[in-house]
Amino acid sequence: MDKHPIEIQIEKADKAIMAEDFDTLLGIYTEDAVLVVEPGRNAKGKESIRAAFEAIAIYFKNGLQVRQNGMEILESGDTALVLANTEVTAPNMPVTERKATYVFNRTANGNWLCSIDNSYGHEIIS
Repeated sequence: MDKHPIEIQIEKADKAIMAEDFDTLLGIYTEDAVLVVEPGRNAKGKESIRAAFEAIAIYFKNGLQVRQNGMEILESGDTALVLANTEVTAPNMPVTERKATYVFNRTANGNWLCSIDNSYGHEIIS
């Protein structure tokens, strides 16, 4: 079975995060996307998201590793909700599995772009 285009976008994003290729990474987001940096702290818009990922790279000693371990894509029209088991690790932290939630929107040319990137899932609810 072929991979869903969103799954391909997420794989591309994970590789870009690990390679610290922020230009490629930002191409996966909508202009007004929201990134949950940590519970209670969000970055909105590509400029803020780039700054957040640059700071995240430094915080994780340029060794952040991200991998998806299961994913469900629920699609309705030009909107998709993605539920994923996301594994995150770095030199200064053990492997942690997060129940991530992402929202993607299909553009007029058929590309799927991330508008909400919440790798923490329900953990943001305190």
